[in-house]
Amino acid sequence: MPIVFTFDIKGAQPTEHNQIQSFFERFGWENLGGSAYRYPRLGAEQENPVEDWFNHVIPAMMLFRSYVLDSQRELTKYTLDIQSSSGMNPERKLGSPPLPSEEMVLYAANNTQFGEAKLRTWIGEIEYPYKVGN
Repeated sequence: MPIVFTFDIKGAQPTEHNQIQSFFERFGWENLGGSAYRYPRLGAEQENPVEDWFNHVIPAMMLFRSYVLDSQRELTKYTLDIQSSSGMNPERKLGSPPLPSEEMVLYAANNTQFGEAKLRTWIGEIEYPYKVGN
């Protein structure tokens, strides 16, 4: 079931639009034209009947949020329309847990403006702000 994200940003340069398109595509989203994206790609063969929210949807939205805040561009409008199913059940071999950046499946992008190595580095550097564990 698809997720469709559309947006308008005032003052974004062509290079910035290319970077945005590139990172969405690397996370498995399809550019529908302009600033409209769909996940999963139309006709994509999926191993699991559930979307990979932790590894493809949430990181894409976090990176877009980071771009908007860091660029200080005016996000004039957006829509996020979702008809989705996500989850994980290892016993039934469904879904994926959150994965380290080096284990995440990334996809070839039509627009390579946002490099895969830079994307994996960004994901790998996201940390929880409190000490946890043993």
